[in-house]
Amino acid sequence: MSSVYSVAELNRAVNETLTRDPLLAKVQVRGEISGLKKYPSGHTYFTLKDSEAAVDCVLFRGAAGSIRFDLLDGMSVVLFARPNLYDKTGRFQLIVSGAREEGIGDLYTRFVKLKEKLEREGLFAASKKKPIPTMPKRIVAVTSCAGAVIRDMIHVTRRRFPGMSLILIPVAVQGAGAENEIAAAIATANRLQLGDVIIVGRGGGSQEDLQPFNEEVTARAIAASDIPVISAVGHETDYTIADFVADLRAPTPSAAAELVVPLKNALYERLELLSSSLEQVFAQRLELSGRHLTHLANRPVLVKPTAIVERHQARLALYHQRLVNVFPKRMTDADMRYSRLEEKFRAAIQRIESNCASKLETLTKALETLSPLAVLMRGYSVVRRPTGNIVMSASSLKKDDIVDLVFADGEVDARILCSASELSKGT
Repeated sequence: MSSVYSVAELNRAVNETLTRDPLLAKVQVRGEISGLKKYPSGHTYFTLKDSEAAVDCVLFRGAAGSIRFDLLDGMSVVLFARPNLYDKTGRFQLIVSGAREEGIGDLYTRFVKLKEKLEREGLFAASKKKPIPTMPKRIVAVTSCAGAVIRDMIHVTRRRFPGMSLILIPVAVQGAGAENEIAAAIATANRLQLGDVIIVGRGGGSQEDLQPFNEEVTARAIAASDIPVISAVGHETDYTIADFVADLRAPTPSAAAELVVPLKNALYERLELLSSSLEQVFAQRLELSGRHLTHLANRPVLVKPTAIVERHQARLALYHQRLVNVFPKRMTDADMRYSRLEEKFRAAIQRIESNCASKLETLTKALETLSPLAVLMRGYSVVRRPTGNIVMSASSLKKDDIVDLVFADGEVDARILCSASELSKGT
């Protein structure tokens, strides 16, 4: 029967086996660095992965000096390491003693290409950044409902501005298809007008964990949002495509809440300060206006307003006296001028009347000479039909026609006994 091991004994046994194995005691492993974190102690922790698997790695401070380049997320390297099973946790890891750079990993290459593409399209332009509201009524959080992110945001919101509305649209923030959920949540927030600002984010993680925020569908959803978007993905050192497209980048989700949620107490203090300043300004204005009013009230024109009237009355009296002195002479001159003009006018009227009378007499004689009555006075008469038409020739009259004979002293009726044609035949 085999021996029974304790957990610690088993872990130590496996670790010793790995150490003694001639093939595994020191290995070279090719992969892509992800989730790299450097601590103040000088130790560096990261994950080495390929398309099928991943392994945890640790580079202690003593061995870091042997690597002549900086390890970065997305970098493809060959590590010189020894396998290790940590006794206390049973965690398998590689203890790195050296590294050789081989290039850039697939995820980082995709990141760089997409960043360049969207930048050429102008999605990162500062002119397209929408201002973040100073006093939002509602905040929309697009993140996981299970992580510490939403709890931190709720805590910050309650601490800074109790009563402010925070709406959560729960989405997956890592894994396949998470980018589609994030994009759909942003579109829904815009379609339903759920808030005044959107915070899209999650906590820290490896490059694979943050990949949904490096996808094109997420970037375009943020760019198409009419509501301002704050990107708060990972830690302060993590940068994603969403950070470049968003209207504002926050280093962490908690920092995003700090940026967008105003301090209610600070607003009250600001309001008190402004109110006090306003009261002070009004008091100064009232005091200044009072002094100005007192100055005006002490002016002579208001103290004794009759002084102005009296001054003008004196001038009026002077002008009146001058007018009285000048008026008689002016009237005498005017009377004399009027008399001369009247004589000239009467003489002109007489001349005009004489000329007109002479012309009238001349015209009257001319009219009398041409008048038909003057002809009738010389013994002539006018033959006229009853209709008033003048008979111009004898041939126009017929037997038994009735005519009027007009003489100088009156008219008589007559009847034609014989026509002109009968007279010419001797009838």
